[in-house]
Amino acid sequence: MQLTVTKNFCITPDSVDKSIYYLTLEQQNTSIEEPLIYQPGDWLTVQAKNQLELVDELLNILNLTGQELIELRRVGSVSVLDALLTHLELTQLNPAILSKLQRQVNIGDWASRQEMMDFAQGKDILDLLAIFPQLKEQGVAFLNWLSPLAPRYYSISSAPTESDQVSILYKLVEYENAHRIRFGVASNFLKQLQPNDILHVQIKSNPTFKLPPDPKTPIMMIGAGTGLAPFIGFVEQRITEYKKGLGLGRNLLFFGETYRQTNCLFCEQFKVWQEQGYVETYYAFSRDQKEKVYVQNRLMEQAAEIWILINQGGHLYICGNQTHLAKSVKQALLEIIKQQGSFSQDESEKFWQTLRKQKRIQMDVY
Repeated sequence: MQLTVTKNFCITPDSVDKSIYYLTLEQQNTSIEEPLIYQPGDWLTVQAKNQLELVDELLNILNLTGQELIELRRVGSVSVLDALLTHLELTQLNPAILSKLQRQVNIGDWASRQEMMDFAQGKDILDLLAIFPQLKEQGVAFLNWLSPLAPRYYSISSAPTESDQVSILYKLVEYENAHRIRFGVASNFLKQLQPNDILHVQIKSNPTFKLPPDPKTPIMMIGAGTGLAPFIGFVEQRITEYKKGLGLGRNLLFFGETYRQTNCLFCEQFKVWQEQGYVETYYAFSRDQKEKVYVQNRLMEQAAEIWILINQGGHLYICGNQTHLAKSVKQALLEIIKQQGSFSQDESEKFWQTLRKQKRIQMDVY
Protein backbone atom coordinates (compact mmCIF):
# COMPACT_ATOMS: atom_id res chain seq x y z
CA MET A 1 0.00 0.00 0.00
CA GLN A 2 1.03 3.62 -0.46
CA LEU A 3 1.24 5.85 2.60
CA THR A 4 2.20 9.51 2.92
CA VAL A 5 4.97 10.65 5.24
CA THR A 6 3.72 13.15 7.83
CA LYS A 7 6.63 13.11 10.33
CA ASN A 8 10.20 11.81 10.13
CA PHE A 9 12.66 13.16 12.66
CA CYS A 10 15.46 12.12 15.01
CA ILE A 11 14.30 11.74 18.61
CA THR A 12 17.87 11.44 19.95
CA PRO A 13 19.49 14.56 18.43
CA ASP A 14 22.02 14.95 21.24
CA SER A 15 23.00 11.30 21.54
CA VAL A 16 26.66 10.44 21.09
CA ASP A 17 26.15 6.76 20.35
CA LYS A 18 22.98 6.35 18.26
CA SER A 19 20.41 8.11 16.12
CA ILE A 20 16.84 6.90 16.52
CA TYR A 21 14.08 8.25 14.31
CA TYR A 22 10.30 8.46 14.60
CA LEU A 23 8.37 8.02 11.35
CA THR A 24 4.63 8.62 11.02
CA LEU A 25 2.68 7.65 7.91
CA GLU A 26 -0.86 8.45 6.86
CA GLN A 27 -3.27 6.93 4.39
CA GLN A 28 -4.72 10.00 2.74
CA ASN A 29 -6.97 8.25 0.24
CA THR A 30 -9.30 6.29 2.51
CA SER A 31 -11.54 5.24 -0.37
CA ILE A 32 -8.98 2.84 -1.84
CA GLU A 33 -9.50 -0.92 -1.73
CA GLU A 34 -6.62 -1.68 0.68
CA PRO A 35 -7.46 -0.11 4.06
CA LEU A 36 -4.85 0.47 6.74
CA ILE A 37 -5.70 -2.22 9.28
CA TYR A 38 -3.37 -3.37 12.05
CA GLN A 39 -3.16 -4.29 15.73
CA PRO A 40 -0.57 -3.29 18.35
CA GLY A 41 2.37 -5.66 18.01
CA ASP A 42 2.13 -6.00 14.23
CA TRP A 43 4.94 -5.16 11.81
CA LEU A 44 5.28 -2.62 9.03
CA THR A 45 7.56 -3.79 6.21
CA VAL A 46 9.56 -1.45 3.99
CA GLN A 47 10.96 -2.29 0.57
CA ALA A 48 13.99 -0.03 0.60
CA LYS A 49 16.40 1.03 -2.13
CA ASN A 50 20.16 0.68 -2.11
CA GLN A 51 22.27 3.82 -1.96
CA LEU A 52 23.18 5.17 -5.39
CA GLU A 53 26.82 5.64 -4.32
CA LEU A 54 27.08 1.94 -3.48
CA VAL A 55 25.46 0.97 -6.78
CA ASP A 56 27.79 3.24 -8.76
CA GLU A 57 30.82 1.71 -7.06
CA LEU A 58 29.62 -1.79 -7.86
CA LEU A 59 28.96 -0.88 -11.50
CA ASN A 60 32.48 0.50 -11.76
CA ILE A 61 34.03 -2.63 -10.24
CA LEU A 62 32.09 -4.90 -12.61
CA ASN A 63 32.80 -2.61 -15.58
CA LEU A 64 29.09 -2.17 -16.33
CA THR A 65 27.11 0.87 -17.47
CA GLY A 66 23.85 -0.07 -15.74
CA GLN A 67 21.96 -0.08 -19.04
CA GLU A 68 22.54 -3.80 -19.59
CA LEU A 69 19.51 -6.04 -19.12
CA ILE A 70 19.16 -8.85 -16.62
CA GLU A 71 16.38 -11.38 -16.07
CA LEU A 72 15.34 -11.59 -12.42
CA ARG A 73 13.12 -14.29 -10.99
CA ARG A 74 9.65 -12.96 -10.05
CA VAL A 75 10.53 -9.61 -11.61
CA GLY A 76 11.34 -10.21 -15.25
CA SER A 77 13.70 -8.26 -17.46
CA VAL A 78 15.06 -5.05 -15.93
CA SER A 79 18.12 -2.88 -16.37
CA VAL A 80 21.15 -3.68 -14.26
CA LEU A 81 20.84 -0.24 -12.65
CA ASP A 82 17.25 -0.95 -11.60
CA ALA A 83 18.21 -4.40 -10.36
CA LEU A 84 20.99 -3.04 -8.17
CA LEU A 85 18.95 -0.14 -6.82
CA THR A 86 15.71 -1.90 -5.98
CA HIS A 87 15.90 -5.68 -6.33
CA LEU A 88 19.25 -7.11 -5.15
CA GLU A 89 20.79 -7.35 -1.68
CA LEU A 90 24.10 -5.49 -1.57
CA THR A 91 24.71 -4.60 2.09
CA GLN A 92 24.55 -8.14 3.46
CA LEU A 93 26.33 -11.27 2.29
CA ASN A 94 24.06 -14.31 2.27
CA PRO A 95 25.97 -17.55 3.05
CA ALA A 96 23.87 -19.23 0.34
CA ILE A 97 25.78 -17.16 -2.22
CA LEU A 98 29.05 -18.61 -0.97
CA SER A 99 27.71 -22.13 -1.36
CA LYS A 100 26.75 -21.44 -4.98
CA LEU A 101 30.08 -19.83 -5.77
CA GLN A 102 32.01 -22.68 -4.19
CA ARG A 103 30.14 -25.23 -6.30
CA GLN A 104 29.99 -23.31 -9.56
CA VAL A 105 33.27 -21.37 -9.81
CA ASN A 106 35.37 -23.21 -7.22
CA ILE A 107 36.19 -20.37 -4.83
CA GLY A 108 36.54 -20.53 -1.08
CA ASP A 109 37.62 -23.39 1.16
CA TRP A 110 34.68 -23.42 3.56
CA ALA A 111 34.08 -26.89 4.99
CA SER A 112 30.63 -26.26 6.45
CA ARG A 113 27.69 -23.89 6.44
CA GLN A 114 28.84 -22.56 9.80
CA GLU A 115 32.18 -21.57 8.26
CA MET A 116 30.30 -19.80 5.49
CA MET A 117 28.17 -17.96 8.05
CA ASP A 118 31.27 -16.92 9.97
CA PHE A 119 32.90 -15.65 6.78
CA ALA A 120 29.79 -13.72 5.71
CA GLN A 121 29.32 -12.02 9.08
CA GLY A 122 29.76 -8.26 8.73
CA LYS A 123 30.60 -8.40 5.02
CA ASP A 124 28.79 -7.06 1.98
CA ILE A 125 29.03 -7.60 -1.78
CA LEU A 126 31.92 -5.16 -2.19
CA ASP A 127 33.88 -7.16 0.39
CA LEU A 128 33.20 -10.35 -1.55
CA LEU A 129 34.55 -8.82 -4.76
CA ALA A 130 37.61 -7.47 -2.95
CA ILE A 131 38.45 -10.87 -1.46
CA PHE A 132 37.78 -12.76 -4.70
CA PRO A 133 38.66 -10.27 -7.47
CA GLN A 134 38.32 -12.96 -10.14
CA LEU A 135 34.55 -12.62 -9.74
CA LYS A 136 34.71 -9.17 -11.35
CA GLU A 137 35.23 -10.85 -14.72
CA GLN A 138 31.72 -12.33 -14.52
CA GLY A 139 30.11 -8.96 -15.26
CA VAL A 140 26.32 -9.17 -15.44
CA ALA A 141 26.47 -12.90 -14.71
CA PHE A 142 27.79 -12.13 -11.22
CA LEU A 143 24.48 -10.49 -10.33
CA ASN A 144 22.65 -13.78 -10.86
CA TRP A 145 24.26 -15.08 -7.68
CA LEU A 146 22.98 -12.24 -5.51
CA SER A 147 20.01 -12.58 -3.18
CA PRO A 148 16.78 -10.61 -3.61
CA LEU A 149 16.58 -7.42 -1.57
CA ALA A 150 14.36 -8.51 1.31
CA PRO A 151 11.83 -6.18 2.93
CA ARG A 152 12.82 -4.87 6.36
CA TYR A 153 10.47 -5.42 9.30
CA TYR A 154 9.71 -2.71 11.86
CA SER A 155 7.55 -3.05 14.96
CA ILE A 156 4.62 -0.67 14.75
CA SER A 157 4.82 1.96 17.51
CA SER A 158 1.20 3.10 17.46
CA ALA A 159 -2.29 1.81 18.14
CA PRO A 160 -5.01 2.01 15.48
CA THR A 161 -6.87 4.68 17.45
CA GLU A 162 -6.59 6.89 14.38
CA SER A 163 -7.41 4.45 11.59
CA ASP A 164 -5.51 6.32 8.89
CA GLN A 165 -2.13 6.60 10.68
CA VAL A 166 0.73 4.30 11.64
CA SER A 167 4.18 4.96 13.09
CA ILE A 168 7.51 3.20 13.65
CA LEU A 169 10.84 3.78 15.37
CA TYR A 170 14.05 3.01 13.49
CA LYS A 171 17.71 3.22 14.36
CA LEU A 172 20.06 4.70 11.79
CA VAL A 173 22.63 2.03 10.96
CA GLU A 174 26.01 3.54 10.10
CA TYR A 175 29.37 2.15 11.19
CA GLU A 176 32.96 1.64 10.07
CA ASN A 177 34.31 -1.80 9.27
CA ALA A 178 37.46 -2.76 7.37
CA HIS A 179 38.30 0.90 6.68
CA ARG A 180 34.95 1.58 5.01
CA ILE A 181 31.78 3.28 6.25
CA ARG A 182 28.80 0.91 6.07
CA PHE A 183 25.18 2.03 5.85
CA GLY A 184 22.03 0.09 6.69
CA VAL A 185 19.97 -0.09 3.52
CA ALA A 186 16.54 0.53 5.05
CA SER A 187 17.37 3.03 7.79
CA ASN A 188 19.33 5.28 5.43
CA PHE A 189 16.56 5.01 2.84
CA LEU A 190 13.97 6.01 5.45
CA LYS A 191 16.12 8.86 6.74
CA GLN A 192 15.88 10.62 3.36
CA LEU A 193 12.08 10.75 3.42
CA GLN A 194 10.43 14.15 3.73
CA PRO A 195 6.83 15.09 4.66
CA ASN A 196 4.43 14.41 1.77
CA ASP A 197 6.73 11.77 0.26
CA ILE A 198 5.03 8.49 -0.68
CA LEU A 199 6.28 5.23 0.83
CA HIS A 200 5.30 1.73 -0.29
CA VAL A 201 4.77 -0.51 2.73
CA GLN A 202 2.91 -3.59 3.87
CA ILE A 203 1.34 -4.50 7.19
CA LYS A 204 2.34 -7.94 8.48
CA SER A 205 0.44 -9.56 11.31
CA ASN A 206 2.46 -10.72 14.30
CA PRO A 207 0.18 -13.31 15.89
CA THR A 208 2.72 -14.20 18.59
CA PHE A 209 2.96 -10.69 20.05
CA LYS A 210 -0.52 -9.62 21.02
CA LEU A 211 -2.18 -7.98 24.00
CA PRO A 212 -4.35 -10.28 26.15
CA PRO A 213 -8.04 -10.29 25.16
CA ASP A 214 -9.08 -8.90 28.56
CA PRO A 215 -7.76 -5.32 29.01
CA LYS A 216 -7.84 -5.84 32.79
CA THR A 217 -5.08 -8.47 32.56
CA PRO A 218 -1.76 -7.17 33.95
CA ILE A 219 1.08 -6.85 31.45
CA MET A 220 4.82 -6.45 31.92
CA MET A 221 6.67 -4.95 28.94
CA ILE A 222 10.44 -5.40 28.72
CA GLY A 223 12.54 -3.75 26.05
CA ALA A 224 15.63 -1.76 25.14
CA GLY A 225 16.33 0.77 22.40
CA THR A 226 13.86 0.59 19.52
CA GLY A 227 12.41 -2.45 21.28
CA LEU A 228 10.24 0.15 23.00
CA ALA A 229 8.23 0.60 19.80
CA PRO A 230 5.41 -1.95 20.23
CA PHE A 231 4.93 -0.96 23.86
CA ILE A 232 3.97 2.58 22.87
CA GLY A 233 1.16 1.04 20.84
CA PHE A 234 0.28 -1.34 23.68
CA VAL A 235 -0.20 1.49 26.17
CA GLU A 236 -2.13 3.64 23.67
CA GLN A 237 -4.46 0.70 23.04
CA ARG A 238 -5.00 0.00 26.75
CA ILE A 239 -5.78 3.67 27.39
CA THR A 240 -8.30 3.67 24.54
CA GLU A 241 -9.99 0.55 25.91
CA TYR A 242 -10.08 2.05 29.41
CA LYS A 243 -11.78 5.18 28.12
CA LYS A 244 -14.39 2.94 26.51
CA GLY A 245 -15.17 1.53 29.94
CA LEU A 246 -13.48 -1.83 29.40
CA GLY A 247 -11.24 -1.60 32.46
CA LEU A 248 -7.50 -1.21 32.89
CA GLY A 249 -5.00 -3.78 34.07
CA ARG A 250 -1.62 -2.79 35.46
CA ASN A 251 0.93 -1.89 32.79
CA LEU A 252 4.57 -2.18 33.86
CA LEU A 253 7.34 -1.00 31.52
CA PHE A 254 10.96 -2.05 32.02
CA PHE A 255 13.10 -0.11 29.56
CA GLY A 256 16.86 -0.02 29.07
CA GLU A 257 19.14 2.42 27.25
CA THR A 258 22.58 3.98 27.62
CA TYR A 259 21.98 7.55 28.88
CA ARG A 260 18.86 9.08 30.39
CA GLN A 261 19.55 12.61 29.18
CA THR A 262 19.96 11.76 25.49
CA ASN A 263 18.44 8.31 24.92
CA CYS A 264 15.33 8.14 27.09
CA LEU A 265 12.92 7.40 24.25
CA PHE A 266 9.42 8.85 24.69
CA CYS A 267 10.20 9.54 28.34
CA GLU A 268 8.01 12.63 28.47
CA GLN A 269 5.02 10.75 27.09
CA PHE A 270 5.48 7.85 29.49
CA LYS A 271 5.89 10.33 32.35
CA VAL A 272 2.49 11.81 31.51
CA TRP A 273 0.94 8.36 31.26
CA GLN A 274 2.47 7.39 34.61
CA GLU A 275 1.13 10.53 36.30
CA GLN A 276 -2.30 9.68 34.89
CA GLY A 277 -2.06 6.19 36.36
CA TYR A 278 -1.89 4.30 33.08
CA VAL A 279 1.61 2.84 33.35
CA GLU A 280 4.44 2.17 35.83
CA THR A 281 7.96 2.72 34.49
CA TYR A 282 11.27 1.17 35.57
CA TYR A 283 14.28 2.53 33.70
CA ALA A 284 17.83 1.21 33.42
CA PHE A 285 20.43 3.55 31.92
CA SER A 286 23.61 1.52 31.74
CA ARG A 287 26.17 4.32 31.39
CA ASP A 288 24.79 6.95 33.74
CA GLN A 289 26.79 5.56 36.65
CA LYS A 290 30.07 3.76 37.19
CA GLU A 291 28.40 0.43 37.82
CA LYS A 292 26.47 -0.74 34.76
CA VAL A 293 22.72 -1.16 35.32
CA TYR A 294 20.65 -3.12 32.83
CA VAL A 295 16.98 -3.87 32.44
CA GLN A 296 17.45 -7.32 33.99
CA ASN A 297 18.66 -5.59 37.16
CA ARG A 298 15.40 -3.66 37.37
CA LEU A 299 13.49 -6.91 36.91
CA MET A 300 15.31 -8.49 39.85
CA GLU A 301 14.54 -5.45 42.01
CA GLN A 302 10.84 -5.96 41.31
CA ALA A 303 10.95 -9.75 41.60
CA ALA A 304 8.21 -10.04 44.23
CA GLU A 305 5.84 -7.75 42.31
CA ILE A 306 6.47 -9.57 39.04
CA TRP A 307 5.72 -12.90 40.70
CA ILE A 308 2.46 -11.54 42.12
CA LEU A 309 1.37 -10.35 38.67
CA ILE A 310 2.34 -13.67 37.07
CA ASN A 311 0.14 -15.45 39.60
CA GLN A 312 -2.66 -13.03 38.76
CA GLY A 313 -2.53 -14.22 35.16
CA GLY A 314 -0.23 -11.46 33.94
CA HIS A 315 1.48 -11.51 30.55
CA LEU A 316 5.16 -10.79 29.84
CA TYR A 317 6.41 -9.21 26.61
CA ILE A 318 10.05 -8.98 25.52
CA CYS A 319 11.18 -6.89 22.55
CA GLY A 320 14.74 -6.12 21.48
CA ASN A 321 18.06 -7.70 20.62
CA GLN A 322 17.95 -11.49 20.69
CA THR A 323 21.59 -12.04 21.61
CA HIS A 324 21.86 -9.58 24.48
CA LEU A 325 18.49 -8.43 25.81
CA ALA A 326 16.38 -11.55 25.32
CA LYS A 327 19.00 -13.91 26.74
CA SER A 328 19.67 -11.78 29.82
CA VAL A 329 15.98 -11.12 30.46
CA LYS A 330 15.15 -14.81 30.24
CA GLN A 331 17.87 -15.61 32.78
CA ALA A 332 16.52 -12.94 35.14
CA LEU A 333 12.94 -14.14 34.82
CA LEU A 334 13.98 -17.76 35.37
CA GLU A 335 15.77 -16.64 38.54
CA ILE A 336 12.66 -14.76 39.69
CA ILE A 337 10.51 -17.84 39.07
CA LYS A 338 13.01 -20.00 40.93
CA GLN A 339 13.35 -17.70 43.94
CA GLN A 340 9.79 -16.48 44.32
CA GLY A 341 8.20 -19.84 43.55
CA SER A 342 10.74 -21.87 45.56
CA PHE A 343 11.34 -23.99 42.46
CA SER A 344 14.31 -26.02 41.35
CA GLN A 345 16.09 -24.99 38.15
CA ASP A 346 14.29 -27.74 36.23
CA GLU A 347 10.92 -26.71 37.67
CA SER A 348 11.61 -23.09 36.73
CA GLU A 349 12.35 -24.10 33.13
CA LYS A 350 9.14 -26.11 32.96
CA PHE A 351 7.17 -23.19 34.40
CA TRP A 352 8.69 -20.89 31.76
CA GLN A 353 7.69 -23.30 29.01
CA THR A 354 4.16 -23.49 30.41
CA LEU A 355 3.87 -19.70 30.27
CA ARG A 356 5.18 -19.77 26.70
CA LYS A 357 2.61 -22.39 25.66
CA GLN A 358 -0.12 -20.30 27.29
CA LYS A 359 1.16 -17.29 25.28
CA ARG A 360 1.75 -15.45 28.54
CA ILE A 361 5.38 -14.91 27.61
CA GLN A 362 5.66 -13.43 24.12
CA MET A 363 8.82 -12.28 22.37
CA ASP A 364 9.59 -10.10 19.36
CA VAL A 365 13.37 -10.31 19.11
CA TYR A 366 15.82 -9.68 16.31
